[in-house]
Amino acid sequence: MAKHISETSVAISHADQTAELLCVALRDCTVSIATNHTERLLNFGDGRAVIRQTACGLHLRVEAQDLLTFFGIRSLVQVAFSQVATHLFGQLEWHSAGDEPFGAIGRREGTSRC
Repeated sequence: MAKHISETSVAISHADQTAELLCVALRDCTVSIATNHTERLLNFGDGRAVIRQTACGLHLRVEAQDLLTFFGIRSLVQVAFSQVATHLFGQLEWHSAGDEPFGAIGRREGTSRC
């Protein structure tokens, strides 16, 4: 179980293409990338990032045991996202999360659908 976890949600069109471009941008930094219909799991060894497609865009989740790895992965995701989604301005707004994947986003937005 990861000690440090945060999530963010991004309303974006073409979420599938954006998720694929994120994986391409991050593939040299990962140990492996696993994909299913709506999620991509990027394994960084001591931590991971999960990219989930939704009807509203993308949900991103970063998990790691130690703080340095956690912020390293989150920074990599942040930089890759800014390169891939150049039409979006500003930084991703990350929120602390618990064990339930993407639960913080649903509670914060008042819905678990997006």
